Amino acid sequence: MLVVLSREADMPDWVDNVALFSQGELVEVMNKARWDAHPVIAQIAAQSEQQSDEMMDLLRRYQHSTPFENPIFALTDGRVEYTEKTIFTDVNWRINKGEHWQIKGPNGAGKSTLLGMIFGDHPQCYSNNIHIFGKQRGSGETVWEIKKHIGMVSSALHLQYRVNCKALDVIISGFHDSIGLYTQPSIQERKIANEWLDILHMRQYANTPFRRLDYGQQRLLLIARAIVKQPTLLILDEPYQGLDFLGRRLMKRTLEMIARENLSQLLYVSHYQDDELESIKNTLTLVFDDSQECYVAEVVRGE
Repeated sequence: MLVVLSREADMPDWVDNVALFSQGELVEVMNKARWDAHPVIAQIAAQSEQQSDEMMDLLRRYQHSTPFENPIFALTDGRVEYTEKTIFTDVNWRINKGEHWQIKGPNGAGKSTLLGMIFGDHPQCYSNNIHIFGKQRGSGETVWEIKKHIGMVSSALHLQYRVNCKALDVIISGFHDSIGLYTQPSIQERKIANEWLDILHMRQYANTPFRRLDYGQQRLLLIARAIVKQPTLLILDEPYQGLDFLGRRLMKRTLEMIARENLSQLLYVSHYQDDELESIKNTLTLVFDDSQECYVAEVVRGE
């Protein structure tokens, strides 16, 4: 049996031998005992720490504050239903300034749907009682007025990013909330995007079309795109999907520091328990209610 892994912790106990690949080439073959003591694990940890420190220095350099007061977001008696099925009901959720949240629940519970209602991409966001960034949704605001304060990473967005613009332009597009780049970027935007490419060790791909990069490289660019403008809300729906061991450690450490320093407010979804961020104290869990035959929300605020 051959098992392909990007998470070292996911390696089954019954594995006998390990083949280590880097940059598309086989680097080394070893038995499991040699792998457990292999220096590459410590090297990856050290490199991820250095890169995440560089990311934080970059974010602090361009740090800015947002003017919004409480609540940043509020959903009252939230409900999403289709012709023959209700996904969730009676969801009451308030996000105050400075709060980070993890959203939990099984597949199909409506986690991504709930995040889409915040982002404005779900059609039923206008049939619900939503208050966001000081405005009642549906009161005349444009979707772009909302999105300019939100950064988003998700598998759905990754799938939607079909345009074949350059890697550099993918990051710059985060300033404009667009899929692809359709306006002339400023000198400052180009400067910051190039700094992100340097930190990600991807400067050599600056002019490479997005679709020619591998999935992990694409995901790193989309994470940078979401963070680059330092949004008020940073929505992360399974952000590490497709990342290798180094990329996952790098982004997890960076997100932990972003949350700790409140550079953005995180709304975070991950099915892996070891991906949970210590700085996120608040949870919304979607649990199935047999009496209503759909999911309801359990909201727990931390200290």
